[in-house]
Amino acid sequence: MNSFLGVDIGATSIKASLSDSEGKIYDQSSAPTGPNTDNGSFLDSLEKLIENLVQNKQKTHPDLELSGIGIGSPGPIDRESGILISSANLPKLKQVRVVDRLKEKFRLPVYYDNDANCAALGEYWFGPGKGSPNLLVLTLGTGLGGGWIYEGKLFEGYKGNGMEVGHTTLKPAGALCGCGQRGCAEAYFSASGFSARMYERSGGKIENAEEFFDLVTKGDPNAKETLEEGVRILAELLRNMIHTINPECIVLSGGLSGSYHLFGKQLENRVREIIFPVFVGYTRFVAGGSVTGTIGAASLCMGKNQ
Repeated sequence: MNSFLGVDIGATSIKASLSDSEGKIYDQSSAPTGPNTDNGSFLDSLEKLIENLVQNKQKTHPDLELSGIGIGSPGPIDRESGILISSANLPKLKQVRVVDRLKEKFRLPVYYDNDANCAALGEYWFGPGKGSPNLLVLTLGTGLGGGWIYEGKLFEGYKGNGMEVGHTTLKPAGALCGCGQRGCAEAYFSASGFSARMYERSGGKIENAEEFFDLVTKGDPNAKETLEEGVRILAELLRNMIHTINPECIVLSGGLSGSYHLFGKQLENRVREIIFPVFVGYTRFVAGGSVTGTIGAASLCMGKNQ
């Protein structure tokens, strides 16, 4: 049976898993990343993580034939050349030749795409967006990304940098985003955005999204105001996307989707208030979360991005 290694590169970790074409995971592992991760340490961690999974496969699942490695990373990227150009949340990574390094080491086909594109593939083939004729996926995590699958085909833009919805301007001259511009959606609805807005309001630092949503649950006024502002911005982003690409299904995935019960209904209600009535009747909203980013990355190896 063919198997595939999927790798999901994020601002706080690299996650990898071994799976088959049905999305069944046989093994998985992770390694930390952070704002001080540079090209060398990043590539070393990535290589070691994959090497450990390959060695484990040979011991525990020798019947699985490893057919390829799929990688999803934040961007911008050069998909054709296999280069991670830069990342707002991994600022020391510059012009990383990801694909060449892994091809040389493992002698396997290596496929590369934006992480939100991979998430969209995972939700389309294995998640609640399965089979949707027009699927929009937003990844809500350290940053905010987007992926779009229309009639079964992934929209990638030129060289894989389409659908950078988190870096569309929703509030001109607004809050500073990690990308260096102001007013991006990501500056208001993402783990990094929540942290920055909380610091502006209270002067205190929050370590992660779990801490932020814990404060929301406890009724902290600054946290509640920050989340309400984020929901308003995210609703405007979704209005723009609905009016632009007319999705049948919208999946909100990523780490923050685990707290969908704290903002989901408010978000959906607000979107329905501001979109054209014709869209209200058939646009579905679904919280993701059961499909990992690594499965989406593995989908690249299966030709599911075609």
